[in-house]
Amino acid sequence: PATVPLAGLTVLAVDNEPAIVDGMRVLVGSWGCALHTAGSLSEALALVLGGALRPDVIVADYHLDHGTGLDLIVSLRAALAADIPAVLLTADRSPDVRDAAAAQRVQVLNKPLKPASLRALLTQWRGRQAAE
Repeated sequence: PATVPLAGLTVLAVDNEPAIVDGMRVLVGSWGCALHTAGSLSEALALVLGGALRPDVIVADYHLDHGTGLDLIVSLRAALAADIPAVLLTADRSPDVRDAAAAQRVQVLNKPLKPASLRALLTQWRGRQAAE
């Protein structure tokens, strides 16, 4: 239905904190999105390279156990050979993180995450996807 513009959008959320992943599952699920989760780059790559998943959007935490969410986004895009829209969630408000994200065309949303900000981005990308 037109009232749920995000229904069917496939989101891959990567965070090393299970509580965050659970919260994301409830939030994004309530918008009608199909959410897949991973706790690390290796888990995310396994989903993608196994052919089980081709996300429409990647949402990654900046601080992961091994590497950063930005590294993860770059790796996943390379694995999929696609410039998938991506969001970096971070409590780090430094210009270095913002600049690095901007260089990779990754949106930054600061923690604590405001659900309306994430929803607005997803809606914008969904509209662009529908227009292609």
